[in-house]
Amino acid sequence: MFRRLMALTAALAVAAAGWSLPTQAAPVSGSATLDIVFRPSPLYYAESGTKIDKIDVKLELDLILTLSVSGVDITSVSVFTFRGLEYQAFVFTGTIGALVANSQFIFAPNIIEIRAVRDALGLPAYCVDTADPAIANDQTVTLPNAQPPVLPLTGLPLCPYSATLDPLATAEHYFYMLIEGVDFVYGYLHPALRNLYLAGIMEAQITDPLGQPLTFRKKVAELSLSLAGLTIGLRGMFANIGSATTPAWRMGIVASVEGQTVSGITIRGESWLGARQGVECFAECKPLQIVRGGYVEDLFAFYEEKLFIRNLKLAGITFGARLEFEFFDAPAGLRFVELTQSFRLDPFRLEINNTLNIVGPDLTMVSDVFTTSLRVGDISMTVVGYIWPTYTGAFNLYWSQLISVFDPPGMKVTSVIAFCNEETVCNIFGSGLFYHTITLSGTVGDMAINISLALGNLFSAFQEAVIDLSWKVGNVTVNSGTILNVNFLRAQVFSINFKF
Repeated sequence: MFRRLMALTAALAVAAAGWSLPTQAAPVSGSATLDIVFRPSPLYYAESGTKIDKIDVKLELDLILTLSVSGVDITSVSVFTFRGLEYQAFVFTGTIGALVANSQFIFAPNIIEIRAVRDALGLPAYCVDTADPAIANDQTVTLPNAQPPVLPLTGLPLCPYSATLDPLATAEHYFYMLIEGVDFVYGYLHPALRNLYLAGIMEAQITDPLGQPLTFRKKVAELSLSLAGLTIGLRGMFANIGSATTPAWRMGIVASVEGQTVSGITIRGESWLGARQGVECFAECKPLQIVRGGYVEDLFAFYEEKLFIRNLKLAGITFGARLEFEFFDAPAGLRFVELTQSFRLDPFRLEINNTLNIVGPDLTMVSDVFTTSLRVGDISMTVVGYIWPTYTGAFNLYWSQLISVFDPPGMKVTSVIAFCNEETVCNIFGSGLFYHTITLSGTVGDMAINISLALGNLFSAFQEAVIDLSWKVGNVTVNSGTILNVNFLRAQVFSINFKF
């Protein structure tokens, strides 16, 4: 398989070189990316051991091809691994006047329906609503300060999730980080580690989700019409929660209307029938294998409604609002409100942003995040504060961040210092300083360099280093990513990208 992948990559490179000639028009455009990831054995996501005797190797080839014919773009997305073709998607996009149509067909060995939930503070997290083949339920995670961290080894958190029974939602937040790359509780995770962790979880399933034959799993049909200042959208989703021999199709619809007033206020409304807020992922849930825009439920019923208000300006302050209504699960009604405010204080040139989270049905304020930014020349400073209610009902400043950026021409230095401000919570972490991250990025000729150091104290207690290098020559980009912790090399990734 490796030889075939290398041969295909070489053929694409030759084709890219030929199509780049100025005398020829390229009927097909796209890219091919070859990724090779190394990880110490015995487990993809093991955090024990200090000697590298054996390594696990993960190889992947992503091939994206786009053909434009008579105003219609036809895109093919293929993902190859050691197993062969793991994921195949076809996307058709066309425009007729004010009407934009998009249709997507997905073939994969498995499907995972992921529901977006909110913890006790109104922060987003993920749980698995439905999966075929089935995924084991695993909640074995702890707070991110645990050394070594305890990570899901055999499965993923399954729905339903209750903020009352599990207010921290650590497993759900960890799953959110694996899919999105960054989470409020766990922070940032390098793409190479996300790739390995998710692949390891899928490989650990006794149902062997990656070993199933490719099956027609997903169909998405989306229409968008601009008419009389309004944008009317209709998204139809069809998901096969079954096998190739016994398919089980579900259907969901998301209808939306968006418009802008004369004063610039943007208002958008969404109705969700047979679908909920979340994502759908396939195979190993890598970024190319994720479909956003909601997931399909088992019943075709009225589940949710959302209202968005943006760019409302009053007295120099810009307001925004997000309202989420629930109609299927009791109690029905308004479940979540997010209010945002932003303004600038002159002549101090202070940029201030505030986000207030309110949960229903009793509309209780659960968290508030404020950001204050100041820039002078090449130096900018940002202070972020996180305010939560205590058990007595009072509001305290629990966390805060000091973000400093120095970006002269050709380089950029970023320092992020996170403080713990609430005494009770700080006792869990053992220090008032949560972490300190220093990032240096710049360019040397054709090479881009990004080095990040994670420290457990101000300038000591080294935790992790990430070194990302990118070198571009013509249509070819070579990337390298190295992740090191205190004891050993966590992962090494090499990738080659050809564009044509």
